Amino acid sequence: MLNRELIGPSLFLVLFTLYALVAWKIPLMPFEEYESVTSATLPKVYAVFGIVVCVLSIGANLLKQAPAEKAELLSKGNLLRTFALLVLMVAYSAMLEPFGFLIATSAFLITGFFIMGERRKAVLLFASVPVAVVFWFLMTQVLGIYLVPGNLWS
Repeated sequence: MLNRELIGPSLFLVLFTLYALVAWKIPLMPFEEYESVTSATLPKVYAVFGIVVCVLSIGANLLKQAPAEKAELLSKGNLLRTFALLVLMVAYSAMLEPFGFLIATSAFLITGFFIMGERRKAVLLFASVPVAVVFWFLMTQVLGIYLVPGNLWS
C-alpha cells in the first residue's frame, strides 16, 4: 500500500538514484587521477548515503503496521499547502535580486512557516530572521562566498 509515509522516501530514492548515475559520470581532471579525494568523491558519497537512508526509511515504513485510519492519502489541504510552498519558492528566487539575501530569505522563511501553520509572531520572527542572519554570516564572512546584497540598496 502506497501511503504518504512511503511516497516521500520513494521519490527521494528515485532522485538519489538518478543523482548517483550522474555522479559516477563526473570526469576527473588529469591531476586528480591518483588522488584519494577528487571532485567526484563528495557527490558519490551523497548519492550512496541518500540511497541507503531512503531504503532504510522505506523498510522501516513497510515493517511498521499502521492502522487503516492513519494511512490517509494526501488531503486537499496538504496539496494546497504544497502548491503554496512551490509558488513561494518561485517568488523567493524572484525576490533575491531586488531585495537581497537577508530580506528575501527572512521573508521566505516567515511566509513558509506561516503556510505550514505557525501563527505566533514571536516564533515566526525568532525562527527565521536569526537563521537567515547566521547563514549569511557563515557564507559571506567565514567562507567568503558572495551573496546578493540587493538592488534596493545601491
